[in-house]
Order: sequence, then structure tokens, then C-alpha cells
Amino acid sequence: MRRHTMMVFVMAIPVILGLAAPAQAAQPLAAPARAAQPLAAPARAAQTLATPARAADPAVSCGSLASARLPEASVTSAAVITVQLRQPTSMCEVKGVIRPATHFTVRLPVSGWTGQYVQVGCGGLCGAVPGLDLPPVGFSCAAALDGHLVVAADDTGHTASGPATWGGDNRARLEFGLLSEHRLRYVADAVMKAYFGRGPAHRYFDGCSTGGRQALNLAQRFPGDFDGLLAGAPANNLAPLALLNAWNVTRNIDAAGRQILGSGKLPALHAAVVKACGEVIQDPRRCGFQPSSMLCRAGRDTPACLTPAQVATVTDFYRGPRGLYNGGMPYGSELGWRGAFVVDSGSPLDGPTAAIALDWFRYLGFARVQPDFQLSDVRFDTATFDRLNRLGDAIYNANNPDLSAFRARGGKIILYHGWADPSIPPFSTVDYYAAVQKRGGSQSYARLYMIPAGYHCLFGPEASTTPSEIGVPEFLQPLMDWVERGTAPGVVNVPTVDAKFQVIRDLDVEPFDALAPVRPAPGSLNAGYHYVGGY
Repeated sequence: MRRHTMMVFVMAIPVILGLAAPAQAAQPLAAPARAAQPLAAPARAAQTLATPARAADPAVSCGSLASARLPEASVTSAAVITVQLRQPTSMCEVKGVIRPATHFTVRLPVSGWTGQYVQVGCGGLCGAVPGLDLPPVGFSCAAALDGHLVVAADDTGHTASGPATWGGDNRARLEFGLLSEHRLRYVADAVMKAYFGRGPAHRYFDGCSTGGRQALNLAQRFPGDFDGLLAGAPANNLAPLALLNAWNVTRNIDAAGRQILGSGKLPALHAAVVKACGEVIQDPRRCGFQPSSMLCRAGRDTPACLTPAQVATVTDFYRGPRGLYNGGMPYGSELGWRGAFVVDSGSPLDGPTAAIALDWFRYLGFARVQPDFQLSDVRFDTATFDRLNRLGDAIYNANNPDLSAFRARGGKIILYHGWADPSIPPFSTVDYYAAVQKRGGSQSYARLYMIPAGYHCLFGPEASTTPSEIGVPEFLQPLMDWVERGTAPGVVNVPTVDAKFQVIRDLDVEPFDALAPVRPAPGSLNAGYHYVGGY
């Protein structure tokens, strides 16, 4: 990797994470440092664009936007702020509400606007406006680092950090599942026209996890809204994901309500997977690791082995919920289970995976809320799958592989997913993209990048704002180049840095062909899951 590019990455990461300095980052796991194992390096993609020459300046003052007339929305504040990017940068920040209750923020350059608009998606069940200092996977995009983009985001129609009781409001469900990003696009257009006297030349959407689902929803249901879409680790198969979450929690609880697999077993389990399949697993379906290979001797239970009950639990994690989702936890994701559905103390029922599963079954998944629902009430059968998908297919899921309308308008989309994702198994994205490819013509407008050893949204393995490793690819600029110059993306460089911002992996990743034949390793628990749904 070129030195100046890495310096840009290192500078950008603390901004993305909201850290004052690298010293505030989480300490890495107590494990040997991972050696960089790059893939064979094909020719790199074309060099990225410089900032477009025809930049625009505001036509009115920032403060005057406080009285701007917006479609179905109102401004609550408009002021110039300073954002720490490549250097301290002034931006005009506009906040407001899209009726009835969607809070939004738009940041506009006070000079040198490139004409590009980037809308940022949210994560989880949202409920807060995401940070806008830098768009996700825009780590070395010059226009982003220089503050020359208009960026915007919203909270999807509710403000909450606890149980999703807002799901009792059908309008809040619609905003979260279907409408918020479409509506923000038009509000942001009106803000740009009021400030610059014109709208954007190009519109982009950049999101991961729920944001990835939002990107696919836009491509499928609102194909004319954006010119380019970035969909990272998309939660597009959202309703069935509730079954996977419930599965992982309940499969780690015994008849007495005690946790079966504790977090103390995860380092040895991960080490055994690495020994069997390699440090950087290129495709977990080609890994044949068997949890039974770690079976404890009779009468013994140590951190280095698995009891019979733990072997069964780990096997269930890898296999997933009996075809009710696209597989289960991928080989290589083990360290990411900690704190999610494998907890340090207490019960997995008190962990975040249980919380989001309960939110879905209680408040979001069905026409009527059922606040007394417990995960022990879940039935892992096709009847439950079908019932969840009645509402899921109407407003939450983004599983339609027919992107012909988006393609016809000249839209471009890049999807990416980490092969070691412990939150949304990568097989769901592979299966969806295969369905897109089967319809033909995908090479002209779509790319998928599968990132070896990448955790959820390439942050991990901890599910926190201070992970011990971060993947820092640049996808935003290649998307812009594709839309604006017709330069299709090829090989993408994916460095991964640790908590001290030292490179621990440096991979060159080619576009993924989901239709290419795969020969699974004998006995692989990540292959042959026979998903009951379809695309």
C-alpha cells in the first residue's frame, strides 16, 4: 500500500469512530499479532478522481436556511460548525424534522461543493442520526476528506435506545422499514437548492448493516432516487434474521436456563478453526472444521476443549436454524460471538442478540405487538418463517433481485460483506447476489466484494465503537468513478488495522462471482444449508 494512502486511512479512522486520539481505542484481544497475508495481487483498479474542477459556492447564508421551505419538513436549526476532517473544516449544518417525527441532519460545504450528495444509512434499529464527519468506506475519498460533499442522514422516524416500543406506531414502522431514506432524499434536495441555487449533479447512498438494507430497498423500490449505492453487510433478509438471532440465543441455554458455551472457550475454538482452515479464510464453505475435534476427555472440562453439550451448541451456531435463514455463523467469526450471544457472565438472554430478537418478535415482526413474548415461545418452523415474512416482505425485507429499473436509469451498486461477520452471516448476501446475477446483465451495474476475515461492517470482533480491528477499504470513490466516468471497479485494496492503527492484513479483493461453482470441504457446516426462502 502506498504510504500517503495509509496516512489518510490512519487519519480518518479516529474521525469515523469519534475518538479524540488513537490512545482511546480499545486494546486488542490477548492473542498473537496476525501476520498480513495478502492475496495474490492482480492489477489495481484505475486511480481515483481528483475533486471535480467545477465547484459551487453558496448563494445565500447558512443562517438563512432556518426559514427554508421544505417538502413535508421543517428546519429546527441552521448554523456553521467546524468539523475535523483532513483539517478543521467549516460546514453549514441544517437540522430539522420530516413530518411526523423523522429527525435529519444535512451538512453542506461553505465553499467548493463538488455537486455530489452522499446520504448515509443507519445501523441496528436506528433511532439516532448517524455521525456525518466521513461517509462509511469513504476513507480516502478526497472530496469527503476535504469537506466538499453534501452529506445527510436521519433517525428513520423514531428516537430510542431501549426496547423498540415505537413499533406500536404503524407509521414509525413504515418510516423505519420503507420510507425514511426516500423522503430524506427529497428534503436534502430542497436544502441544497435553497443554499446553492441548484440541486446535486450526482446522488449516492452509503450504508452498512441496516444501511445496507436501506440501499437495496432504494434500488428495488425507489430506483430513480440515487445514481450510486453502497450496500455493506446488508440486513436485507431482515424478518428471517430474527429467527437466526433467537436460534443463537436459545441454543446456548440448557434446560435449567444456564449458558452452555461460555466466552472463555472462544479463543481456543477460534484457534482450532484457524489451524484447520487458515488465518484468513477465503470462503468458509471450503472449511471443514468439526467442533467434535475439540471434545473434552471424559470427566474433564478445560478452556481448551468442548463438552458434548458445547459441541452440539457450536455445531448449531455454524449450521443455523434448520434452513430458516441463509446458513449460520461462518467459520472464523468465533471471537465476535462474545458479548452477543455468548456472554462473560449471566445468561445469553440478557445479551444484545436476545434484545434485538425480542424487539422483533414483540414490537416489529407482526401486525399486533405482543410485549409479553419470550424467546422460549419461538417455534423454529416454516409456519413462523411465513408469518414473519408477511409483514417482512411488505415493509422490511429488501430481497427482490429484479434491479432492472435501477439499471435502466444508469444506476450502479457495490455490495460488500465480511466472510467472518458474526451479526449477519455472509451467505445471505451471496445468495441474494446470485439471484441478481441469474437475471443477467449484472456486470454492467453491480459488483460484490467478499472480504476474507472481515467482521460485521469490517469492524470487530467486538460489537462496539472501539473495535480492536477495522477494515478500511475505499469503496465510495470507485463508485463515484463508475457513475461519473464509467470506470468500472476492479480489484479493491482492503487494509485492516489494529487498535494502534498498525496494518495487520493487506488484501487485494477481486469482485465476487456468486454463480461460480463452489466445492465445499467435506463435512463443512457452512455449506448445504438449504434455505427455505427464495429470491
